[in-house]
Amino acid sequence: MADLTVSRKIAILAYLDRGVSTLGEMATHFHTTPARMRRELSELFVMEIPNAGYFESPVDIAIPDDDDGEVRLIANDTRTSPSLSLAEVLTLMAVLDDHLGVVDASTRAHLLRLRQRVVQASAQAGYGAALWPAPSVNAREITDCLTAAMRQRRLIELTYLKAGADLHLFDDVVTVAPVSLTTGARPRLVAAKDGQLRTYRLDRIVSCSALSETFTQRLDANIRAQFANNDGFSGEHVTICCTPAARWVVETLPVDSFVERDGNYEITLTVRSLAWLRTLLIRMGRSVIRVEPAHIAREIAAQAKQYLEEA
Repeated sequence: MADLTVSRKIAILAYLDRGVSTLGEMATHFHTTPARMRRELSELFVMEIPNAGYFESPVDIAIPDDDDGEVRLIANDTRTSPSLSLAEVLTLMAVLDDHLGVVDASTRAHLLRLRQRVVQASAQAGYGAALWPAPSVNAREITDCLTAAMRQRRLIELTYLKAGADLHLFDDVVTVAPVSLTTGARPRLVAAKDGQLRTYRLDRIVSCSALSETFTQRLDANIRAQFANNDGFSGEHVTICCTPAARWVVETLPVDSFVERDGNYEITLTVRSLAWLRTLLIRMGRSVIRVEPAHIAREIAAQAKQYLEEA
């Protein structure tokens, strides 16, 4: 049987590793009082060295005096990360995915963060090709909110899970004009942010609330036209071969497939705008090895050459 005391210590470290929080917030999360939480933090992995006559701890935590003060993890040398077999990883992933569709928005966000940590660690251990993308969650409260807002052309505020280049998920709160919903393996919200076309994966929307402000029918029509891609490029499957440094693309965008091959990644996605693809490749930088099919790569290269000549 697992040592619950050690399990709790590891859980506290994992919570601190997510970022800064107040002592009161931690106490609430771990169902205890701020005073007891402060004591747990001060004693976390503390070891007595009898022969030396002092105490040692592999964890350095900044603990505030007041409940509203911020708790910060300064250093963690415990090396307490659990080691799982591939079968155990697959079982854990299946359990997490099974729960994503039946929990509330806040719990779903925590599960997605945990899932991402499992995916990251598994890829580093060479198991990346055996895993699958997170499922699209049919969150009824989210789709109901979006549908009502689109019908009334009201702006909405979204809390959206994004993944940065360091693979850590973070919450991004944005105000957008919802225009339409797409269907398929990766349902998306088509919206306008600051007048520009944006798409958001539905399974990454943690919360949604309609605002009192409205947007114009003209903006609605403009975004629909942009999404339909009025530049004549009707859409095509594009495969980007890249180094592992670009894994954030898989976690941020609605890709069609993702495989690990010979230490590199092959990411396939449906592209409906060459301008959008060009921007993505610029963001990926030196992690890009090649782009297929060849005629897409040639067209992107020709555009880049033209811009350089005009600069």
